[in-house]
Amino acid sequence: MKRKTGVILIIAAVIITGITAALLLWNNSSFPDDFDTFIGMRNDLTTVLQTEAEERKVNRFFEDYRLKLNPLFSFMFRDSELKLHLTSYESELIDTGSISQFEIGDTGVFFDFTFMIRPDENYSLPFFHGDALKALPGVDGALYMDFYAFAHSMSYEVFFGENISLIEEARNLAKPYWKHEGFGELTVHLDDYKSPYRFEILEPENATETERLEYFETARKCFNLYMEAYFNALNTQAGEPSSSDAERNIDSVEAFTEILYKHDSAVKMGKMIFPEEDFDRYFLEGFWGVE
Repeated sequence: MKRKTGVILIIAAVIITGITAALLLWNNSSFPDDFDTFIGMRNDLTTVLQTEAEERKVNRFFEDYRLKLNPLFSFMFRDSELKLHLTSYESELIDTGSISQFEIGDTGVFFDFTFMIRPDENYSLPFFHGDALKALPGVDGALYMDFYAFAHSMSYEVFFGENISLIEEARNLAKPYWKHEGFGELTVHLDDYKSPYRFEILEPENATETERLEYFETARKCFNLYMEAYFNALNTQAGEPSSSDAERNIDSVEAFTEILYKHDSAVKMGKMIFPEEDFDRYFLEGFWGVE
């Protein structure tokens, strides 16, 4: 028993030493440049949402909202706080359209871009959700996107129609960066909701600045192609609501967000950073538009 305990302590010490070394190296390097890609993607989606929807009242609560970081996260992000940028929209067609980003202090450096467009409950249609992430210790630089749907939702083929060509164009552009090993493994809890058009790419490791620029330019192009395909398809459904599935859609959205709340790694990290009383308001009410 003593020998096993000793081995466990040695392994734990090695892991802690490795993590500490990685963080020290990270802390002494500069944040990798995303070439304003994340803020550009936010602006691209904001332009569309401002044209088609209005801001939700919950935005006021998160105006100039700042998160005070504990020593570990302060060390990781090299700042004492993160600034949350959350804007959420609604219209007759869109129940909730949200954009969330975290800025490191007031540096103008963003390490993510997260978005979600969910139709009104009177429309049984797919919803669009994804994350762009900057490489951090233990986190790959990546872009993940998908059109999630419920069992009773309109089929993807009918919903997208000829807009599938835009999706295929994006997937062809993304081939050099496509995530092959471990595709979808971070979100196995959402497998029942995923589409055939799930998109996962990774920022290349040990790349030159030119290669990194090419990756980020491609990521933004692919995001815009997916976004164009989705809004084109969504707008063809305007004026054709059906209240018969409304209750089922509401229940399905709540079930989906409950799964995220229990299993999503971003939720687990968020709970460590946010004050307990504010996290649900941010994640459930603010971002996903559920009570």
